[in-house]
Amino acid sequence: MARKRKKKKVSRFTATTANRFELYEGSVYDPEADHDFLIKTFQNRRKRRPLTLREDFAGTSLLSSLWVQNHGLTKAWAVDLDPDPLAYGKANHIEPLGDKAERVVQLEENVLSVQTPQVDVLTAFNFSYWIFEQRSLMLDYFRKVFEALEDDGMFVVDLMGGPGVQQPCEEPREEDSGFTYIWEQEAMDAITHHIDCHIHFEFEDGTRIEKAFTYNWRVWSMAELRDIMLDAGFAEVDAYWEGADKHGEGNGVFKKATNAENEDTWIAYLVAWKQK
Repeated sequence: MARKRKKKKVSRFTATTANRFELYEGSVYDPEADHDFLIKTFQNRRKRRPLTLREDFAGTSLLSSLWVQNHGLTKAWAVDLDPDPLAYGKANHIEPLGDKAERVVQLEENVLSVQTPQVDVLTAFNFSYWIFEQRSLMLDYFRKVFEALEDDGMFVVDLMGGPGVQQPCEEPREEDSGFTYIWEQEAMDAITHHIDCHIHFEFEDGTRIEKAFTYNWRVWSMAELRDIMLDAGFAEVDAYWEGADKHGEGNGVFKKATNAENEDTWIAYLVAWKQK
């Protein structure tokens, strides 16, 4: 007797029904990995668990929500200029926390002028701080971060690099939930290092969200950023490099490194310490 064929599950996503923040979280961002990296790195250095977080360029505040969800004494401040992702995050990540929700404070403010209590950990993830294209502006931001940290605080950013980051490309990737994520880079300006990047989404019904997200950045090198962090007052800046699996792909495990091969594209963390 022949086995019945399973019908292919029809994706619930179309260009008219999909929410771009849900799509972003389902294809780009891995806050659980960032959260675990922050806790482990801080604990290894300071021999205590960090309790307070400021998430700059917070978007949907997902990292802040995880921060308070996983420990009863933690508190987070989520800072972003855009009210739309903050509203999505409040409805979908913060309010479902119940009583824990009061330990997440969302602030619709500029990271260059926002005032918050000093925190153990401050983050700027998803390359968002690359909107500061002038060195003087990046230095100003890093100095404000320095002042916003406790004396033994830690500042963490992620960054990408390698020759592939400087070249135009359009890279699609099918997601298990039934849509295609497309990363597009335009050519980098050789003098200013300015680059325009876009995220598009395509769906199984043939529809597409064009330029769901657009980023206007400067491509910063790790060496440049380390120097600016030290100029801002940080005592030490460590690079954490991603390891590779047997196929040569990134394995999601980041270890402190002082030298690394400049692969075609790579992802890394920079960890700046207020005190040694």
